[in-house]
Amino acid sequence: MKTSGILIAIVMLCASMTARAEKDMPTVGFMDSTGARYAHDWNLMIADITMIDGFSPAVSKRNCTYPNIAAYEAARVSFGSMYRSLAGQIKDLKEFPTPKTGAILDARVCAVQAYRTVVNKLLYRSNLADSMYKAQLHEVEMSGTPKDVIKHSIEFGEACGKHVIAWMKDDGHIKNQGRSRYNFVKGEEFWEPTPPDFPDPLDPYFGTMRTLAVDSANQFKPRAPLPFSKEKGSPFYDQNMQVYVISKSLTKEQELIGRYWDDSPIKSFHQGHFMFNTKQISPGGHWINITSIALKMKNKAMMESISAYVLVSVSMFDGFITCWNEKYRSNTIRPITYINRYIDSTWKPLFATPPFPEHTSGHSTISACAGQMLTFLLGDDFAFTDDTEVRFGFPKRTFPSFLAAAMESSNSRIYAGIHYFTGCNEGNRNGREISTHIYEKLVLKEGRK
Repeated sequence: MKTSGILIAIVMLCASMTARAEKDMPTVGFMDSTGARYAHDWNLMIADITMIDGFSPAVSKRNCTYPNIAAYEAARVSFGSMYRSLAGQIKDLKEFPTPKTGAILDARVCAVQAYRTVVNKLLYRSNLADSMYKAQLHEVEMSGTPKDVIKHSIEFGEACGKHVIAWMKDDGHIKNQGRSRYNFVKGEEFWEPTPPDFPDPLDPYFGTMRTLAVDSANQFKPRAPLPFSKEKGSPFYDQNMQVYVISKSLTKEQELIGRYWDDSPIKSFHQGHFMFNTKQISPGGHWINITSIALKMKNKAMMESISAYVLVSVSMFDGFITCWNEKYRSNTIRPITYINRYIDSTWKPLFATPPFPEHTSGHSTISACAGQMLTFLLGDDFAFTDDTEVRFGFPKRTFPSFLAAAMESSNSRIYAGIHYFTGCNEGNRNGREISTHIYEKLVLKEGRK
């Protein structure tokens, strides 16, 4: 009788869970641990193709953010009411399509198709992901997922991807691409093109882009740079002397740190009259790889992983917009221009200075955005080993926390001789501020405290 009672209780519990599932989950997702792997693969693939295509650091983050939003929305319906839509939470993002009545979906396929649909619109060499895409669908089919489920999932994933494509067209990027050549402010106190290539200013209008989770680029306006002065002993002169003195006595570790976090998507080398370029991963791509490393360490499931990519990407995207808005407002002179003019005409930084104004530091801002968001999601004192730069000839680096890595990234710009402590410290503070706001504003999972 006791055993019979237990069996009856189990049957009643199962019936209760089934009824609840039918109520909360109009679609049923077939999913396993491969779902998270697919999300990791797409994010790393996006970073790689973005690097090959040669996108700028700021635009690179646009390439990563939109595919993750589409994948999140395509996959979340298979989890019933567990995950909230981003529609209504992110600026101008309207309600997404719904699956066909009675359709059974595979959440993995929905996400994969959403990634592919948006990536095909954003990246020039999106075909480089074709083999991975086909292999993922083949793996799902071989695992036993019915063909009609795959078909319905592809259709829904594509619908979510197209919804994001229609929304992203109005973010300001297309308009900015068609603008006339930027006429930068002239004057001895302002930024000007820097040696050795003296390129035009990069992405001067990116600060006008539509933000996603902050109200505008001015909601968290960075503090102003130090007032320009060429007088010896003035705060502005002293901060340049600080960069100059540090550069003259770099330790091997400091030089390694400076080069490790370079992350210039296109890096130029000069040898006599000969010049050639190489490509590196972008700053945002570097932090996406760190996100992937951390999620794999914690063995996070698919939706937890995609959610993390969304939050990290959105925070960096809004961080870039805020930072670029300040760069082309303050138009702060770079160390190489000031030092060559007022301190030492022969001085050179560790590598070529990026072609945009100094204040605030983009690396510091978006590293703090990502580091703070990952701290919210996975905890402080999360030790990890970063292997992002191994393929570019650097050793792995181990950090005690995400914010420690973000601080090292920020300091690397001082060691490289391309930023001031003021621009780095303010970027770091501003990035954490932006990320904190976004984490508090965007609620992806029901019941999050």
